[in-house]
Amino acid sequence: MFPCFTAAKIALCCRKESSARPGMRKLCAQRLTKEQFAPYGQVICRDGECSIINQGTGQKWNNLVDFDMSHDNGTVNLGILRTTFVPLTFSEMERHLFTSQIFIPMEGKRSLVAVCPPDDNGPDPDKIKLFLLQGNEGVSFNRKVWHHTLFPLDGETDYTLMMRGGFEGKDVEVVPFRDDIHFQILLMPEMKKAE
Repeated sequence: MFPCFTAAKIALCCRKESSARPGMRKLCAQRLTKEQFAPYGQVICRDGECSIINQGTGQKWNNLVDFDMSHDNGTVNLGILRTTFVPLTFSEMERHLFTSQIFIPMEGKRSLVAVCPPDDNGPDPDKIKLFLLQGNEGVSFNRKVWHHTLFPLDGETDYTLMMRGGFEGKDVEVVPFRDDIHFQILLMPEMKKAE
């Protein structure tokens, strides 16, 4: 099992730095909490009150996210997304104009989540946040929040993906950062995949 990424270790690597390459910025992850992620969406986890169901053999947590897919009578698109390890650099982000998106890892594997507040002028490189998503929690991106494809840390990862379906218009917008800015993600030793 991979070691826990503690808040103390995150604090050592929670800043942006300039790099030797013009336009390249370094970005480090911070712990994912409901409060810190609130500007971008919701964290999906077993937290708070639950209902006891099935003759006492089950616990159920309800209404974990405010899922927004109602534009133009949207339907639910529930799918599986398989992502292989991708390079830990990025120079663009995407957003969905008409739907929230939910990602829940199916195999207990960790990922990194890069987000930026909604802005019709594109993602602001000075406002990017990077969070460590543990394998026992998920995220729901609010509609119009800028984000990047999740970065799996423990090899190929399957996610349950839920978003709006039944819409034939343009929902996704992909925009590069201004001034040819690129981000390089730095991993603490505890975050690296075991060989």
